Amino acid sequence: MAQKPLNWHSTAVEALRGADLTCRTALVTGGNSGIGVETVRALAAAGARVVLTSRSLSAGEDMAANLRKDPHVKGEIAVLQVDLADLASVRAMAKAFLARERGPDLLILNAGIMMCPLQYTKDGFEMQIGTNHFGHFALTQALLPSMRALGRPARVVAVSSMGHQLQDMKMGDLHYKNRRYTSYGSYGSSKLANILFAKELARRLKGSSIEVFSLHPGVIQTPLGRHVGTARGTWTGWLFGWLGAFWIKSTEQGAATTVTAAVSPELAGESGAYLTDCQIAVPSKEAQDEALAKELWDVTERQLAEAEAARAKA
Repeated sequence: MAQKPLNWHSTAVEALRGADLTCRTALVTGGNSGIGVETVRALAAAGARVVLTSRSLSAGEDMAANLRKDPHVKGEIAVLQVDLADLASVRAMAKAFLARERGPDLLILNAGIMMCPLQYTKDGFEMQIGTNHFGHFALTQALLPSMRALGRPARVVAVSSMGHQLQDMKMGDLHYKNRRYTSYGSYGSSKLANILFAKELARRLKGSSIEVFSLHPGVIQTPLGRHVGTARGTWTGWLFGWLGAFWIKSTEQGAATTVTAAVSPELAGESGAYLTDCQIAVPSKEAQDEALAKELWDVTERQLAEAEAARAKA
């Protein structure tokens, strides 16, 4: 009997569809909270060795201990600490991972922050794009050589959001040094950056064994949205309140599209695609702009190099 298509209601476990990830390694950023937890649970249930990363090591260890008690979890769960808003921390975590692992086979860029007040990372990047995009970009670059060396199919999955439609990409001032800051605009830019990054990475990896996907997981009630209340009284606050009232998914449903992007054999050959509700979807017009994706990649590389040079001089 043919399997029913996955959809809005599907859960992460259903998205596995019997996948066997034994002898495969997955790394999930932000695996201690929200849909990250369910992503770790599902991949480990399929037999993967999962490395859960968390900004707080103790929070990560506590969650891993809870997940190991799940009778469906077959794979090992390890924990590494990383602060994506600190390039030194990203480098240290990547080094620690590569000291004891190969790959990973699945790199799940799940961690993120949402609609926070204006802040800057330790390297001078605006906090939302610095964490959601620059930190993940640096981590991916550090791990890609090992993923290539696996010599077998591997995937990079970037968790974006339909919020990518809230703001276009102001390439000349990504970090709000000379323009008015809005928390929703910054969040939108960071989520647009996730899609453009995945698109350009897929182009650069064409012909290799690594495929890349981005996705909107759905509207889920998790700690990620703790700053949304500050937007109340604006059209953005009203919008998210309305979405929350009618479209909220469970965390198990929210992780389904991530798991689909990570394991679905039906996506083979579709590298660069954007998914919603476990199916390939069409993002905003700007998110499809190949020239913009390349420009963002070049700007990101340059700004990361400048940040590293500045640190070396300090």
